Amino acid sequence: MKKLPVLILLITFLLLTPAIAQSNSDRAIPAGVSVPSAEAILPPVSYVWQEINGFCAWAATAMAMQYAGADVTLYDVFAASSIGFSFAYFNINDTMLILPGALYTQAEPTDYLADLYGIDYTLYLDAGIPNLEQNVQVWESEGLTIGVVNGEDEAFDLMRDTIDSGYPLLISVDPSWLPAPDYDILRAEGLSGGGHGILLVGYNDTEQTATFIDPGVGSFGDDFGYPDDGRGNYSIITYTALNIAWEHRYYISNTFIPNGDVPEPVDDRLGPLIRDKLLGVGTIYSPSSANAYVGKFGEIAFRSMSADMTPEGLKSFLSIFDGIENEVNFKASAIMFIGLGLEAQVTLQYLSYRTALEALPALMSDTNLSMFVSAGEQALPHFEVLVDNSTLIYPTNITKATGFVATTFKAVADSYNASGDIDAAFSPYEQEFADITEALLGIADSWQAAGNELAAIWPNDFLTQNGPILAFGIGGAVVVVVLFIWWSSKKPSQ
Repeated sequence: MKKLPVLILLITFLLLTPAIAQSNSDRAIPAGVSVPSAEAILPPVSYVWQEINGFCAWAATAMAMQYAGADVTLYDVFAASSIGFSFAYFNINDTMLILPGALYTQAEPTDYLADLYGIDYTLYLDAGIPNLEQNVQVWESEGLTIGVVNGEDEAFDLMRDTIDSGYPLLISVDPSWLPAPDYDILRAEGLSGGGHGILLVGYNDTEQTATFIDPGVGSFGDDFGYPDDGRGNYSIITYTALNIAWEHRYYISNTFIPNGDVPEPVDDRLGPLIRDKLLGVGTIYSPSSANAYVGKFGEIAFRSMSADMTPEGLKSFLSIFDGIENEVNFKASAIMFIGLGLEAQVTLQYLSYRTALEALPALMSDTNLSMFVSAGEQALPHFEVLVDNSTLIYPTNITKATGFVATTFKAVADSYNASGDIDAAFSPYEQEFADITEALLGIADSWQAAGNELAAIWPNDFLTQNGPILAFGIGGAVVVVVLFIWWSSKKPSQ
């Protein structure tokens, strides 16, 4: 039997499995070393709510940047990291991945963002994480600073040391172990192993508790909405629960420490990056990776999806699974989850893109971006055809997904599952799929136009980018030729 396709929804959290907590109360202090404080807590900064399921890491990053002295909002983070202008799509054999910039990569754009503001960013991983050496090698080749912690004791020491230095520790945890009632839905359905970003801002060794800020409460479920009761701000978790939640995520941690550099205008650094993200330059998305050549990015990703999200494109993809056991049921499920994934991921992209587009002119105040913004705004009505928050607010309940894309794909899936006739299942929805195609193409055209507006300010053609190198090379070649002629004239003929 052929393997299932990878139909990535990525509208919940991230990964892993339970483990046993260990006590952290007995830490030996070597002779001659001062005993660290048993407790510490950082003063508050402006609470940043992630707003919807999928933006937890970026909301936590915004708060960590505030602690490090950067005056940024969530929308500034979307713009200055370039994730609001990034999109990736893979359709290879039996694998289909749709990834908004917020989820495609996180460490690399975070490092870029921190550097813009004169902040040193370090990513910490547990020594037991699979493929640690390879991951560290790749990240360090891209300029990231990587630290390694060895288990619970070192992870908790990192928490204490970071907070003692005056800064929070951004960590990834399994949210099913967090105390807020928002996560009861995960516990009730036995869902664990996801990943969620929170900020550790205090510890108390005497009480064996930590204080944390959670940007994710109120971002999904029946209680969707800004947490006016403050339940996500300065919450308490026991060391036991924290360790289990954190260990499930290999003690992934992030520090943001100011380095004393005075931030300079970002225009000439950020403009070309956003240009290439919008225009889909693969090597910008995935440096030194085969993904740069097998994936579709930026406007090219939306253009490719416009061909694949048609009845013909979907039937072609599903034909890979001809003859598998329970073929009709499997393909019907695939159709439904492709639709849910398309709607969820494009919605996340829309929300980050729209707000990044609004925030960028203030960040790049030395540049007139009016033509760029005008071109970029052309994508918004096309996004609005496709997006709907319900798929993200109710990630565990398909019946709550009420958006145009999700319901169209679900109707096709139900019809096909009942009849077994895939052509008949798609036939009544030709206009709906035409609308989806038109919207995806409209986004692609707008992103291409916006990218070209930036290219008019920061040219990306070969001659302009490489002109100085070519001039130097041609000049050098002329010198070589002249020297060769002079040398030949002095040398006796053969």
